[in-house]
Amino acid sequence: MIVLKPEEMRKVDKRAIEAGFPDILLMETAGRGVAEKARLVLHGENHDHHQEINDQNFKQTGNPGRGKVLVIAGKGNNGGDGLVAARYLDIWGYNVKILMLSEEDNLTGSPLVNYRLSKVRNIDIYTVTASEEGYLEDAENLIFKADLVIDAILGTGIKGDVREPYSSLIDLINQFASSVIAVDIPSGIDGENGDILGNAVIADYTMTMAYPKIGLVVYPGREHCGEIEVIDLGVPIEFALEQEPQHFVLDYEEASSLLPQRPVNSHKGTFGKVGVIGGSSGMAGAPALTGLAALKIGSGLVRVAVPENVQGTVAGYSPEIITVGLKGMESLLKVEDLNIIEKLMEQSSVIALGPGLGVSDRTTKVVSKILQEFQSPVVLDADGINSLRDLDLLSERRGSLVMTPHPGEMARLLDKDIEEIQSRRIDFSREFASKYNVYLILKGAATVIALPDGNIYINPSGNQGMATAGSGDVLTGLITGLLAQGMNIEEAAILGPYLHGMAGDLATDQISSYSMIAGDIISYIPETIKYLL
Repeated sequence: MIVLKPEEMRKVDKRAIEAGFPDILLMETAGRGVAEKARLVLHGENHDHHQEINDQNFKQTGNPGRGKVLVIAGKGNNGGDGLVAARYLDIWGYNVKILMLSEEDNLTGSPLVNYRLSKVRNIDIYTVTASEEGYLEDAENLIFKADLVIDAILGTGIKGDVREPYSSLIDLINQFASSVIAVDIPSGIDGENGDILGNAVIADYTMTMAYPKIGLVVYPGREHCGEIEVIDLGVPIEFALEQEPQHFVLDYEEASSLLPQRPVNSHKGTFGKVGVIGGSSGMAGAPALTGLAALKIGSGLVRVAVPENVQGTVAGYSPEIITVGLKGMESLLKVEDLNIIEKLMEQSSVIALGPGLGVSDRTTKVVSKILQEFQSPVVLDADGINSLRDLDLLSERRGSLVMTPHPGEMARLLDKDIEEIQSRRIDFSREFASKYNVYLILKGAATVIALPDGNIYINPSGNQGMATAGSGDVLTGLITGLLAQGMNIEEAAILGPYLHGMAGDLATDQISSYSMIAGDIISYIPETIKYLL
């Protein structure tokens, strides 16, 4: 699914209007979509007619028989969408009130038309401005009495921090509203990057128009959006493609279509052979989790090469894992190990390098050897990344490469602070992937998948319960297992995090985010696949 910057969406709207879509028709479609969602929420119906960004987090709430709606509308197109929603809800028999943040004289175009239509229908309209004495008390009373508040205040056109009376109204919404639907984007969220512009509405649902905006799918903005749904305005997709968008999010249908096929006439070689190189004293679990995840996602065979002193521990995790003992342990790489690694390269369709590996001169030699000699895909994770002493080595590699750093590892790679990395996750990921021609997966809330061509996928699945030791090792195994089955490297890099997050979401539903461990994510991989199939 395409994700747009606010400016790109404005160009799509302009293109649609030029092509013959009247502005007032686009507003009518948008507002009716919001009203339809409001009706579902008010009646607690557990279905919808829009496209969900994150299906497994889609849950409807509401109380049958409650129907008091307050639409808080600004003077722009966002407010116009809210006024259309108010009109439809009034037609359908709900008790609707409008809190208007602009005098009629300040309205123009389609918002003005819809304001006048609201007056024709005799909808109660309360106009407030920051100059009016007591406006906050009136607004608080209206918000408190409403069963549902529709936030149509600011939209994506806001520049700079939220000013009065909007900031105080946002405080009242967040404090007193029973349930909130945001129109297009919660007021106060920067649609470009998800920043909070001083103050922002915390919505239960966000109904965004035509395409998600970047600020909805990255943090901290995403945390304010609740459940995000897309209202189809009927605008041809070609108008969006003309903007040459570089941001995307994988949805349910797309993820389902990417799953590798499983031919009936198959054997274990059909589904690929995975090699995992990792492990060190006290870190035997990491390569074991990677191997198990690769098996669960469908790999035909998995070999895990670890130091001999932890080989038995790894083997004990699962009888299906084939273990290979390395003699070097913590010392410099020995001749015997070189022969073992060379044989592993010959036997593997793809190699996962780094889980639990440790960092030493030995591991640096291992990473260099694999990148310079292995001609098939490599997934470089954890200490495989930390052992990368010279980034020029990335240009010398033989095969395609997926890198899966967390923010700390990315900060070490670029010699930056973690806070700086987190503040520009998309920018840093794109620059690195393009410069070194790698597929970079920057882990964390709203994982960023950067492709060498500059395109970005923002992963919609996952939850806070996945912030647990070993979770990244499972992700490495999933991506490696998909690659082993012959999946295109771009598709594997995009689908792996989606499946990882979905498994975590299913696990959270059953055991809570408090109790989840990495092994639980693996346990829910089969259910994830069944869900998609």
